[in-house]
Amino acid sequence: MSSRPSQLAISTSSVQRLLKEESTYRAELAAQESRLRKLEQETSDEDGNREWSVRQEKQAIAETKAVFAPLREKVLTAAGILEDLLKSRQAEQFDKAEVDAAKELVERAKAG
Repeated sequence: MSSRPSQLAISTSSVQRLLKEESTYRAELAAQESRLRKLEQETSDEDGNREWSVRQEKQAIAETKAVFAPLREKVLTAAGILEDLLKSRQAEQFDKAEVDAAKELVERAKAG
């Protein structure tokens, strides 16, 4: 029979997932900006779609950038919940390694 994950494990996992999501969006934004630079540097427009492609890429970049503020808020909220849990009396019952990992994760989340 498997034991239920602790509240610390659940909160830690939540912050890790959100940080990973944020990292993924940052990588996607970098790729989109790279594609846009490449499109803007092209001099030929053989198929007549260059302008449309540039507009589409700019829109995709704007949509990706719009994700960051609400996502950052979610990261900070989840990190705050984790930090509160670490400050509570419950923290004494958790494994020291788990607590240390959670503290490091809170710091990473706050650093952005």
